Amino acid sequence: MAGSAHKETILVVEDNRDMRAYVCSLLSKNYRFLEAENGEEALRIVQKHSVDLIVSDLMMPVMDGMEFSRRIKDNLLTSHIPFLMLTAISSDVQEKKSFEIGVDEYICKPFDEEVFLLRIRNILNLRNRYKKRFSVSGNVSELHIKEGSRDQQFVNKAIELMGKHYADSEYNLECFVRDMGYSKTLVNNKMQALVGQPIGQFMKNYRLNVAHRMLQERRGDINVSEAAYAVGFNDPKYFTKCFKEFFGYLPSSGFKKD
Repeated sequence: MAGSAHKETILVVEDNRDMRAYVCSLLSKNYRFLEAENGEEALRIVQKHSVDLIVSDLMMPVMDGMEFSRRIKDNLLTSHIPFLMLTAISSDVQEKKSFEIGVDEYICKPFDEEVFLLRIRNILNLRNRYKKRFSVSGNVSELHIKEGSRDQQFVNKAIELMGKHYADSEYNLECFVRDMGYSKTLVNNKMQALVGQPIGQFMKNYRLNVAHRMLQERRGDINVSEAAYAVGFNDPKYFTKCFKEFFGYLPSSGFKKD
């Protein structure tokens, strides 16, 4: 393993020692990396370590890349991790199967080093960009999560819960975690991974987005205090502070009737 703690971590899964060392050498400048010889060993690693992206060979003993990617995408703990498949066999059928599972990229060996690194950087950059867009709009489609996936179901449930309870000032982090039906650690980790926000921030941002729409659609018919109480804030001053930090201007600005 190499690199400093602030770098993103990539898990390299490859049974050929020389190829694994080669891939790790390409990553070592800009990323931390973890290594595994097959899918079975890799599954044990992702249970113990936080991984930002997986690069896996397709053909491996013990557990191949297809089964490994399926296990990753079927497990809510790991389903959000981007997956790049490497293979020496160019096959449209295998490529299609990989994308159906949820693999993000499919690259044939031998590959161009620069293209390989650009694809990794693009995957990670896109994920971060999607999260930033979502934080502003609250629109799930901005996250570009695979239709029908466990990740989509998770985010949809989070949105649904806040849609029901945003006006209730008593609906706090503990209530949200309880209703999600998982441990606080899992819910927080998934929220961070999928939307780029811890639970509390997600809940607050959702309420602020609702308030923003209220003030915009009902200009002149609702004041700041009313909007604050309507979205579960007990303190209009704290609401105003949060609103300004989030949107960059006061809730009293720009929403008056023309």
